[in-house]
Amino acid sequence: MAATEDVQVATSTSSGAEPTAYDVVVLGGALAGASTAILLRRRMPGVRVLVVEKSEAFDWKVGESTVEISAYFLSRVLRLYDYLSREQLTKQGFRYWFHNEKVTSLREASEVGPTQLARTPGFQLDRAHLDEHVLGVAAKEGAEVWRPAKVVDVSLEGEAGNSVTVEKGDGTRVTVRARWVVDATGRQALLARKRGGVLPVEGHPTASIWVRFRGVKDLDGAELASDPADPFVRPVIAARRLATNHFTGYGYWIWFIPLRGGETSVGLVWDTRLVQPEGTTPLDKLRRFLDANPLTREMLERATPVEGDCRYYGNLPYFVDRFIGPGWACVGDAGGFIDPFYSPGLDQMGFSVHMRVELIRKALAGAPAAKMEEEYALHNKRYDRFLRYFYESIYRDKYYLMGDYDTMTTSFLMDTALYYLVAVQPIYQWSADRLGVPPYYQDGAEVGLVPIRFYQRRLIAIAKRKRELGIYGNHNAGRRPGFVGFSLRSAALVMLGHGLARWAKAEVANALSYVVRPRPVTGPGPVLPPHLAPTGS
Repeated sequence: MAATEDVQVATSTSSGAEPTAYDVVVLGGALAGASTAILLRRRMPGVRVLVVEKSEAFDWKVGESTVEISAYFLSRVLRLYDYLSREQLTKQGFRYWFHNEKVTSLREASEVGPTQLARTPGFQLDRAHLDEHVLGVAAKEGAEVWRPAKVVDVSLEGEAGNSVTVEKGDGTRVTVRARWVVDATGRQALLARKRGGVLPVEGHPTASIWVRFRGVKDLDGAELASDPADPFVRPVIAARRLATNHFTGYGYWIWFIPLRGGETSVGLVWDTRLVQPEGTTPLDKLRRFLDANPLTREMLERATPVEGDCRYYGNLPYFVDRFIGPGWACVGDAGGFIDPFYSPGLDQMGFSVHMRVELIRKALAGAPAAKMEEEYALHNKRYDRFLRYFYESIYRDKYYLMGDYDTMTTSFLMDTALYYLVAVQPIYQWSADRLGVPPYYQDGAEVGLVPIRFYQRRLIAIAKRKRELGIYGNHNAGRRPGFVGFSLRSAALVMLGHGLARWAKAEVANALSYVVRPRPVTGPGPVLPPHLAPTGS
């Protein structure tokens, strides 16, 4: 694949007089930055937009999986459905695999996932290809693109005095004026780091290693089952391979995401309080971890990693102090990141781009500065609440329960059902304006935080109790509950009902364990690779 085929833009060696003033300068031309440029040009056709992108061609990167809101943003807001359906893979929801000492293969594992085809759009993304395409669309929509070009300095003095100094590929430096500067630099979070505004997420020390593999087994292929009447095959109409497959354990999870070129993205995420992968290099740590899990070992039996592709983040989550102010804004990961579990990163990108483009549009249209200051302050307060409450309700201490079929299945069913009821259905069925109302964004959001955080805490407590009793993962073999695929109709209520019933059952079993102590499961630790020891409980 030629990584630059989709983009026809001005390069850093273009001749002619350089413009010195823009309405908006976007720092970073990947998905968040290019999307910002597209929406600015579509909503204000006369606006002058410059996109500064440091790379000559986009590299492979993590973030390959959409969920329903990010798919809505890409397909309906950016209008990329045709491209996505032709050039990317259709996603078939989330699928979870569990194992214990009784499990030696995929066929023996407990499994949770949709039995029918997903009814809402979702995609498995080759991000290098997607980012090139979206940046090309931004250029066609009238944005000017400089690449390769590196941002050397940014001076923020409000709409009247912002300046950006750029070093182009030929070594020349140009300083341009900008009424607005938009930070789309991803985890670099250039503007937030410049002001010391990147904040750690206390209590969530997660890390990740990932790499692309070639030759990964096909979950729908003949290697696992060649007979269409096989009980392993027959109950599941949806393609297992096209799901984001999660292989879970105590303190960790492993993703398998198929990509359009035939490669598979494989990544490990772990809570450093609970698990410490062993090895001399990130790739060595990943390979040893994958080999110790019987399910991932089976998937990778004849697979090989793409040379030089391994990536590592020692600390995944972070918040930022503010998201927008007079003459500046951040979008996507430049505005914080919590956790890749449930693939929320591109949802956050869609929310942030949609909302901040609208605020920039109002400011450029001449709204009174005092009124805009009030809107910025309100947005900063509410968006910060969205991210923090989202973390508190869904992610805090989640890794304690991930490897236990009972508690993780309950959490997945209830989390997904509420995501549909609170976020997905309002956007698809009520109004596109709901893209400007993320979960917990509105005042009074505690009404939603308290019950969700309560059931998460109870499930975590039950998982910890099961681990103390030696029965953590006792149902990780041979169970495959069936429920209809992801849908905008009654499926969410069905999933919620199943989740509530499973929660009640778990509470009863937990209470009974204080009356009659259950017999511990035998054999080695049921959910940890055998050479890995937890560092905490």
